[in-house]
Amino acid sequence: MTSRWLPVATLAVVAVDAPLLAAGAISWPLALALIVAIEVPLTVLSVARYVRLFRSARAEGSVSAFREVVDGDPLLRVAAAEMRIFASLGRWILRMPDVPGGTVAVGYARGALGVPAAFAVAAVVETVVVHILVPSPTVRIALALLSLYGLLFLLGWMGSQVVRPHLIYSDRLVVRSGNHVVAEIPRASIARLNRARDPRTPRDYINVEDDRTVTLTLAGPDGTNVRLDFAAPAAVRMPSLPWARREAQVVGRIRLSVDDPSAMVAQLSATADRL
Repeated sequence: MTSRWLPVATLAVVAVDAPLLAAGAISWPLALALIVAIEVPLTVLSVARYVRLFRSARAEGSVSAFREVVDGDPLLRVAAAEMRIFASLGRWILRMPDVPGGTVAVGYARGALGVPAAFAVAAVVETVVVHILVPSPTVRIALALLSLYGLLFLLGWMGSQVVRPHLIYSDRLVVRSGNHVVAEIPRASIARLNRARDPRTPRDYINVEDDRTVTLTLAGPDGTNVRLDFAAPAAVRMPSLPWARREAQVVGRIRLSVDDPSAMVAQLSATADRL
């Protein structure tokens, strides 16, 4: 249990050391001495722990072992989520959506990026205002870097909604929410599929509807416009905060908001006819 706190302690040293150095409370030699005496040993112990966990899980394959190690550690989950965010930003800039060959993409970002875009503009304005009003060059640079990081992170989140659409394979539907794969639904398990306009935007992803069906709702600004009912309950993993572990839940229905519900229903129906 104690070893789990090693990465946290490693980051805590940096979080304390860097502000003290920036504020002039400690000198460069002392800051370097703290890094050598505390940061380096903690980093070595943290890396050794990750290597040990990877080796113990490698029997199931290197990729599965890597995912298991990342999924089991909150800090690694945060780091992985951050890398996915910036990877999505890169894909958005380069116009390289994450759509494998042989699949049909189903977009869901239309109309959903207005509020995040307003926040992005506000972040740019905030950076300019901070640069003008804050007198200390050190504080000004630090705040500008934080604002830039926040802006890029927000843009990366927006990009993930665009470049990672839902995917229709020949035998299954992959439901996404940005960088999260929420569910992989075999086409044969979809008992009913239709356009169903529902203006509700529930606070929680999982709700029990009037007919007592447990339902996952991924709503847009105007609610949902596609409904999928399952012949048998399906496992889903809702989007969550980066440090939280995504636990599977079982639902009997999914409601989605997509850009073109008619095209999605037609494509899935055509896929069913070929099976």
